Amino acid sequence: MDFEAESGTGQRLAIDALILSEIPFFNRPLTVTSHGSSAWAFSYRIDVCDNAIWESFFMKVSLGDHGRESLKGEFESTAAIHAVVGDFSSKPIGWGSFKQLPGAHYYFCRFHELSDELPEPEEFCKEVANLHLKSEAPNGKFGFHVTTYNGDLPQDNTYTDTWEQFFINGFKHMIKLNIIRGGPWPALEGLEAAMLEKVIPRLLRPLETAGRFIKPALVHGDLWCGNTAVDTSRDRPLIFDPSSFYAHNEYELGNWRPERNKFSRRYFNTYHSYVPKSAPEEDYDDRNALYSLRFNLQAAALFPEVSSFRDSVIDGMKTLVQKYPRGFEEYLGTFQGDAGNGKVKEAVLYALSKGYRHFDTATAYGNEVEVGDAIRESGIPRNEIFITTKLAQTWHEESDVEKALDQSLEALQMDYVPHAYKPGPANTTLRHPNGKPVIDYDMSRRYPETWAAMEKLVYNGKARLIGVSNFNILKLRRLLETAKIPPAVNQVEIHPYLPQSELLAFCRDKQIHLMAHQPLGGRPAVVVNPNASCPGPIFDLDIADIARSYKKSSAQIILSWIVQRNISVIPRSVHEHHILENLDLLHLSNNDMERISNITSLKGEIRYLDPMDHIGFNIFDENADEPI
Repeated sequence: MDFEAESGTGQRLAIDALILSEIPFFNRPLTVTSHGSSAWAFSYRIDVCDNAIWESFFMKVSLGDHGRESLKGEFESTAAIHAVVGDFSSKPIGWGSFKQLPGAHYYFCRFHELSDELPEPEEFCKEVANLHLKSEAPNGKFGFHVTTYNGDLPQDNTYTDTWEQFFINGFKHMIKLNIIRGGPWPALEGLEAAMLEKVIPRLLRPLETAGRFIKPALVHGDLWCGNTAVDTSRDRPLIFDPSSFYAHNEYELGNWRPERNKFSRRYFNTYHSYVPKSAPEEDYDDRNALYSLRFNLQAAALFPEVSSFRDSVIDGMKTLVQKYPRGFEEYLGTFQGDAGNGKVKEAVLYALSKGYRHFDTATAYGNEVEVGDAIRESGIPRNEIFITTKLAQTWHEESDVEKALDQSLEALQMDYVPHAYKPGPANTTLRHPNGKPVIDYDMSRRYPETWAAMEKLVYNGKARLIGVSNFNILKLRRLLETAKIPPAVNQVEIHPYLPQSELLAFCRDKQIHLMAHQPLGGRPAVVVNPNASCPGPIFDLDIADIARSYKKSSAQIILSWIVQRNISVIPRSVHEHHILENLDLLHLSNNDMERISNITSLKGEIRYLDPMDHIGFNIFDENADEPI
């Protein structure tokens, strides 16, 4: 008997007893019944008789290379889940390719009669929690040992050390599949970069900082109401059609949102009666929205003809980007942390214990109390620690500058700070409703007056060193015309795509020390050279080649190159392994130093700090003295 079905591409597939005889498990009297189909697979019920005892099996058949890999992924996913939670999932039995039906591949498992009803939350959520709590990644990393498929979409399951990096890889991969399958997506312009560089780090990095740790948990990967039911023979919940990997357990819940399917808040609450919400708990709802957004991306790629899926993705991205425009900077850095944020304190304590002695903070960041607490509790003598703090923006009277500095000193629990600049109203940054700072343009151009007030702080012992930030040559020349004390330091953006060679030479001539912020790049903002091209943080091939030759990371090569130019560097590191890695620098050969320094001569310069977006004008213009 032949059993035929037609695929969405018009292909007809015949499955008969002769072909099934290729599978040793089925070398017995049998019947085969078509059991529905989808856009990417055929399915059958196979009943086998052995000694008058009938057993039933479910078999999927898919075509082509992707079909083979998707069935392999389903077998491996189901096997991994079944090994942890047993009959909460079907028992997988085998997979492979038909010899007599070229290009056709199969997967089969035990057959279950299913009802259309959703399982009750209590038993269902208990089993999901068991899967997450009891599973162990074989290598302790996030990912999976084979590619798994959501429908006919291959997932990027490459193992990574951090959940943030794994999620970013998958997010980028899914956007790429959307473009391949659905064509250009103009509405993504700007949103994709903001999600990758701001939103995702802001919502996921705190899960793995300040001593926190995520245990990679085995997830189903596509657990929605269509992939779960009640097994009528046992009256117990059953999950199927997984596309598994090891992940943050809460990722599973991103597909449970009531607007996506029939799961209600009852399921969330019941699940969390077994597994607490991850810290920081205040991010929970937005993390879940981010995870749900990833599922919407998959739906948009699966069904590109349904425009509402793309619309939902764009709406979700806009909401998160608007809420987190500054990304992780506003959470920890130490740049930007709310007052009372113990996470800042923990990170500073850890860095101090590993040898860090220079910390960059500011009054406006709201974290000086935590930095001061960490330094005091560390027991390290104050004279061994260098603190850079910044006052706000536009005061020029000595009394106002002194008041702002006194407030910083009180918060930091110190008698002095070696670097201060830019005071502002009420010692904070006043902002417009859109988040941009309120600027008094006339007073901002009078920065030599601010400098004169700061010089008096040195004379009366309130500060030992004073400096500036983001000053170009034009502004330094003007400042030096009236300054009695030259700036001790100028903190500016420096990296291989913006080596600042002319500024470095000028500052050395004037005995002004340069300090590099954003040494590893970020989101490209200003293309200084029209021939420049850089899609994101610095991952230059030349630097990668040099890194391989020294058996170091590209970040270590970049930081070593900066330090070897006698420039101080302040990388914003929050992962503990990066904090350690950034201390392990090396001496580069003259040839490698020159090779990195010449990158811009071939590829152009790029500035990542975008003043136009933040304040509306270019503070780095060498032809016009814009406000600072």
